[in-house]
Amino acid sequence: MNKRINVTIVLAVILCGLTACKPQSMEDTKPKNDQSHKTSHKSHEKVLKDDSDKTPAEIDQKEGIAAEQIVVSISDDGFVTSHGDHYHFYNGEVPFDSLLSTELLAPEDYQFDNSHVISDIQNGYILKVGETYYVYLKDQNHRDNLRTVSEE
Repeated sequence: MNKRINVTIVLAVILCGLTACKPQSMEDTKPKNDQSHKTSHKSHEKVLKDDSDKTPAEIDQKEGIAAEQIVVSISDDGFVTSHGDHYHFYNGEVPFDSLLSTELLAPEDYQFDNSHVISDIQNGYILKVGETYYVYLKDQNHRDNLRTVSEE
């Protein structure tokens, strides 16, 4: 549970930091192109790319990366996927057939409540309990759409 909270906090800080603290540099004098929404570093850190107007399939094709896009965080505004060495943010609901991080699973002691359901996904639901989003599987034995942190 603590690991889940830590991952959520780290991703929230990354999202807030990248949107609120845009560095001012000489690059601001250069003309902007279609790539202006992307943030990248030359370090080995994972970075967030704002591709909220594209689908995961469009991103895969555009970047030519064979890595799976795994949903690692869900918020009121959208969701974040891990994609190779970086992240992408998408507006809207998590697609039905998305791959999901096991870190998003509802706690083992969670009692299903239909009023918590936000949307349907393959073999389960996206839930919102309080201010936290979870994945709830209808059948715990079928985890085809789940990935562990090491697989991401």
